[in-house]
Amino acid sequence: MSFQAAVIVAAVIIFASAILLFSRFVTGRIQAKEEQIKHEAATRGWTFEKVHERGYRIYRFKGTTEGVAWEAESAQLVAGGDSRQKRRHVARWHGRWSPGVNGPMVCLGVPKGKEVMSTSFAQGDGFFARMAVKAAGFAFDKAVDVYFGKEIGDQIDAGAMRRVETPAVPGFIVMAANVDEGSRILSEGLQRALMDASSEPNNLLGENDRPYVLVRPQGISLARMKMFRDIKELEQFIRAGIGLTRAFRFGRRA
Repeated sequence: MSFQAAVIVAAVIIFASAILLFSRFVTGRIQAKEEQIKHEAATRGWTFEKVHERGYRIYRFKGTTEGVAWEAESAQLVAGGDSRQKRRHVARWHGRWSPGVNGPMVCLGVPKGKEVMSTSFAQGDGFFARMAVKAAGFAFDKAVDVYFGKEIGDQIDAGAMRRVETPAVPGFIVMAANVDEGSRILSEGLQRALMDASSEPNNLLGENDRPYVLVRPQGISLARMKMFRDIKELEQFIRAGIGLTRAFRFGRRA
């Protein structure tokens, strides 16, 4: 073997060894973090498990707070799907609570002052207007699947939802399957609950990247495109979700 060939082989071996060591280091850190999360969840009386579904690594938690049973997921897209798709992070919280509504509502969290949604382009009865509305509805339906999970997304025809204009909720764009019911539910307490929460210091719903809120006959959910950084952030989701259950006059445990 020539000297140049030996140098190349040595370089390849060194590079491969460095990659292996780095991989082991990263894996070790992930495992240590998972053990810490598992321990912290157990001390709070919650269950914790790690699963892989549809290319996602998911940390799943279950517990009960103030009599409301809930499940939360912190998901990271790590493999599979479209190779052009960027890595995606999602945090979700689902509370089993019957809010006393007949159809679903989605409150899209946005920075305050950004509630105006540009739908004017779709006004009218022309072909392109109808196509624009259909495309927007399709995109919204897919977004609900991503945010809240395909199982819940399959139960909701988000593309058929329409915007609830009044009463307005600063920091949120409200969509509902039934606009009249959505307006009534907001007026009966949900609007005030969202506004109060978004004005409280250290409340998850008061942040600029506030989560989406889904209200449906079977439960209340919160979700945003970030993983839980730690248990304390999960506790923020729990407090925000439990706080919203108090906004419904005819709500009850599911």
